[in-house]
Amino acid sequence: MATLHQRLPANAAGRDFIVGDLHGCLDLLHVELARVGFDTVKDRLLSVGDLADRDPDSMGCLRLLREPWFYAVRGNHEDMLIDYSYRVVMPYASRNAATLFFRNGGGWVRDLSGEDERELTRDLLPRIVALPYVVTVGAGATPFHVAHVELMTGSVEEGSTWATLAGLPVDQTPKRVLTDELLTDEVLSGMIEPLTWGRRLVGKVKQSTPIDTPAGKLLVSQRPMHPGLSLTYVGHTPLTYMVLHDSHLFMDRGAYARKPDTCLLVLDHNEVRTWVMASSSKGSHPA
Repeated sequence: MATLHQRLPANAAGRDFIVGDLHGCLDLLHVELARVGFDTVKDRLLSVGDLADRDPDSMGCLRLLREPWFYAVRGNHEDMLIDYSYRVVMPYASRNAATLFFRNGGGWVRDLSGEDERELTRDLLPRIVALPYVVTVGAGATPFHVAHVELMTGSVEEGSTWATLAGLPVDQTPKRVLTDELLTDEVLSGMIEPLTWGRRLVGKVKQSTPIDTPAGKLLVSQRPMHPGLSLTYVGHTPLTYMVLHDSHLFMDRGAYARKPDTCLLVLDHNEVRTWVMASSSKGSHPA
């Protein structure tokens, strides 16, 4: 069974950065790490998942999993790659896994050399399988979380069959945003689908207050923080601006599209905390 939740101690020696969906954009990541003066000895980089697919250097991004300063969670693209690669082990995926994978940017595997294919199969795929779905950093009063999509129970959509096909338990509870105390393996095991595919929370944001930050505009909803849930970094849904809603900071800016209004975000957690505090001082308060 996949790892569900990984806990890391607070980084007392350096800084913690969070990066949005990479999708093979290793060149853009190098630019951002140079910009922030990333120190591989002291600093850590945490990824919201979707390392591969859609852009040229998927293998380069997956190789980051070997770096001691790099941490990532599993997104839907990691799960699609696993399902495609392990069709014999996971028979439920054999019918649609290849179609789904290639439809979503997985064609890069067809162009791998024999050596790269062996590297992927023997070394990188086991690392991907071992990735957690949620990472929590720190403890006490100031932890933060990293996930791919949303910490919210219930099926992504009515009548969804994904979890049934995957042989995973289906969360039958009403849709609700988790709290720190509910981030347990028992709860998470029933919500793999919303952890990797959901877009319900970000779709609820109808009104927001813009805040200018060094990383661009942050749209703060009328309910920026969810009671009991620490700040949670997520990606998955490409957005024009960052969005803060129900303790989730949506930070996928669609880097793989490489357009004037897209970018790869690498955020310093300590700086983001000041933005969140600023949002409260400007009149946005938890509901």
